Amino acid sequence: MKYLIYLLMFCGIFCLAARPTASYVRVPISQTNGAPLAWNLANPATSIVQGGRLTYRLNSAGSDNVPFAQVERALTASFQTWEDIPTSAIAFTRGANTTSTITAASGQLELFWLETSEITQDQLNLTGALALTRRQFNAVTGEITDAAVVFNGFSYQWAVDGRANAVDIQDVATHEIGHVIGLSHSPIGGATMYPRTTNGRTQNRVLASDDIIGASVIYPEPGFLNATGTIRGRVSEPNGANIFGAHVVAVDANGNVTTSALSQPDGTYTMQGLPPGNYTVFAEPLDPLGPSFFSRGDLDAFYSNTTSTYSTSADVSVSISAAGTAIRDFTLTRETPALGGYQVRGPESTDFLNISGQVPQGASNVIVGVNGPGLPQSGTPFSISGGGITIHRTFFATTSIGLPAVLAEISISPTAIPGSRNLIVSSGGQRAIVVGGLEILPSTAAVVSSANFAFNVAQESLASVFGGNLATAIAQAQTVPLPTSLDGTSIRLRDASGQELLAPLLFVSPGQINFQIAPGLLAGPVLATIGGRNGFVSTGAMNLAPVAPGLFSANGTGQGLAAAVALRIRNGVQTFEPVTRIDPTTGQIVAVPIDLGPPTDQVVLLLFATGIRFRSQLSAVSCTIGGQPGSLLYAGPQNEFVGLDQINVLLPRSLATRGLVNVVVTADGRTANTVAVNIR
Repeated sequence: MKYLIYLLMFCGIFCLAARPTASYVRVPISQTNGAPLAWNLANPATSIVQGGRLTYRLNSAGSDNVPFAQVERALTASFQTWEDIPTSAIAFTRGANTTSTITAASGQLELFWLETSEITQDQLNLTGALALTRRQFNAVTGEITDAAVVFNGFSYQWAVDGRANAVDIQDVATHEIGHVIGLSHSPIGGATMYPRTTNGRTQNRVLASDDIIGASVIYPEPGFLNATGTIRGRVSEPNGANIFGAHVVAVDANGNVTTSALSQPDGTYTMQGLPPGNYTVFAEPLDPLGPSFFSRGDLDAFYSNTTSTYSTSADVSVSISAAGTAIRDFTLTRETPALGGYQVRGPESTDFLNISGQVPQGASNVIVGVNGPGLPQSGTPFSISGGGITIHRTFFATTSIGLPAVLAEISISPTAIPGSRNLIVSSGGQRAIVVGGLEILPSTAAVVSSANFAFNVAQESLASVFGGNLATAIAQAQTVPLPTSLDGTSIRLRDASGQELLAPLLFVSPGQINFQIAPGLLAGPVLATIGGRNGFVSTGAMNLAPVAPGLFSANGTGQGLAAAVALRIRNGVQTFEPVTRIDPTTGQIVAVPIDLGPPTDQVVLLLFATGIRFRSQLSAVSCTIGGQPGSLLYAGPQNEFVGLDQINVLLPRSLATRGLVNVVVTADGRTANTVAVNIR
C-alpha cells in the first residue's frame, strides 16, 4: 500500500473563529478562545510586516535533494500563488537569505529544512510530519508577530517536478503558507489546506475556492465583501440543543464544493465570501477519529469536544446575491450514522486512502470508490455531484480491514468543469458524503497518437503530448535504449493497476513531446504526468488499447501522402523506391508515382505505422488501395526504430494508371487514418 503522508500543523491549540464569521477554518487563539489569528497589515507590531507586506527569508542551505535555485523558484512560486488572489490584500516580499533554524521569536519569517534530525534546535519535533508551521502571536488580540516553516528533509525525499518517489516542494509549501497567514485545515478534499498529500502530488500548488475565500475574508481587498454574499444559520437537535462542529457545505451549480463552515459552540455557522449564484447546502457530521477522511483529529483542540453522532441533512437550495445574506438552519437527528465514507479509492491508486482522488478532464473508464461502515453492497447507491460525469457501472467489495466498499467505473467529459466533487453513497434514507472526494483536474496536456494525432493510443506505440511549458528547451534522444529524461523533462505513466512507469522519450520541446508508451503498461485508462526542470507539471489522460492503428504521412500531419516506400521485386532482385520527394521549386512534398512495371514485377508498399503490433492475427488486418484489397504480407514491429510498426502490402496490378488513390488500413476492427499514394 502506498504510504500516505500527513501534513501536520504544530500549533494544535489554535483554530477557527469565536464569532461565526469564517467560511473556512481559521486558526484560533487557544483551546477555549476561538478568536482568529491574523497578521496586522496596516499597523503591525512586528518588523516582518513592512508596507503591508510580509517579508520572508529562505535558509540558504536549502534541501539536500534539490539545487538551491530550484528550491528558490518553488518557494517563491508558493508565496506568489497566495499573493495572486485578486480579492485578497495578502502580499509578500523576498528578504535576504538567512542561516537561521529557529522557529520561535526569531523576529523573521524563515523557511528551512532539517536534514540530520527531526528536532529543531528550539525543540520543535517533526517526527511523522512533512513540514510544520509555528506562529507567535498576541494572546489578547490574536495578531501574528512571528512565524517559521520547517521542512522534514531527514525522513522525506523532496523534488520540484512531481516525480513519484518524492514530495513536491511547491505543493507542501503552498499549504504551509496558508497556515502562516492564519488558515487551519480544510475538510474539503480538493482544498490546498486539506491536511494530507502524497508523493508525486502537485495539485496543492493550485488554490481551491475555499482557500481563496479564506484568504480574501481575512485580508479583503476593498469591495470584496460587498461583491459577495453570506449564508449563515444554526445547527441544532430537534430538542433545540446546539450542535458544535457540524460541517456545513456549499456546492455550486456545477457540483463543485465552493466552501464550507463548522458550527460553533452555540450552533451557529457563517459562510462569507460566496460569489453570487445558486448553491446546494447541507450539514453533515465530521468523521469519527481514526483513519477517516476528515475528523476532529485533523483540527485544533478547540474542536476536541465535538461529536459525530448525528446524520447528514437533506439538501437545501440557496440563492445568494452580492452583499446579500441567506439564513438556513439545520436540524440534525442525534444518532450514530448508519453510513460512513472514510476513505477514497481514486483513479490513480488501487488502495483506499484518506485523501481525495484525482482525475483529469477527458479521462474514460476509470475506477473510483468509497469505503466505510454500513455502506450497501447491492443496487446503485453511488453518485457524484455535478454534471460531466458518466457512471458506467457500480460494483462492491470488502477491504482488507473489513470495511464494505462501493466502487464505480466512470468517464469524465472533456468539458466537465474542474473542481472538487462530492462522492455520495445513499441507502435507506441516509447519505454518506465524502466532501471534495474527487478532484476533476484541468487537462493541461493532450496525449495523442504520433501518427494521426487521434486520441486512440495503443500499448507500446508512439505518442505525442501537446501543451505549454512542457520543457525548457528543445532536445532529441541520441541513444538507444531511449532515455526517460531529456533536458530534465520526464513523463510518468500510471495505469489502472497503480503501476507507474517512465516513458522512453524521443523529443522534447516547450509545446510538444514525442515518446513511446512504456512497455508493460496495462490496457485501459492511463494518466500521464509531465514534469520538467522548470517545476511546471502537466497532466493528460488517455485510454490505452492493445491496437489503435495510425499511419504516418509524409508531411507529418497524418493526412495526405503516405510515409512509405515501394519495394520492387524483379527477377529475384529487391529494390527500394521512394513514393514521395521534395519539389525543389515549391519546397513541397509531392508524390513519386509508383510504376507497377511489367507483369513479372511484384511491387510491395511498405507503410510506416504505429499501434499495430499487438493485432490478434495477420488475417485481422486488411488494407485497401483505391478501394481494392491488397495482399497483406506483414503487419508488426518495424524492428529498427522504437515504437514504429510496418505494414507490407502487395499492390494489385489492377491499380495501374489509377493515379492518386487512398490507402485504408483496418486492424482488429479499428480503422486507421486515410493516407494516399500515386499509381502510374
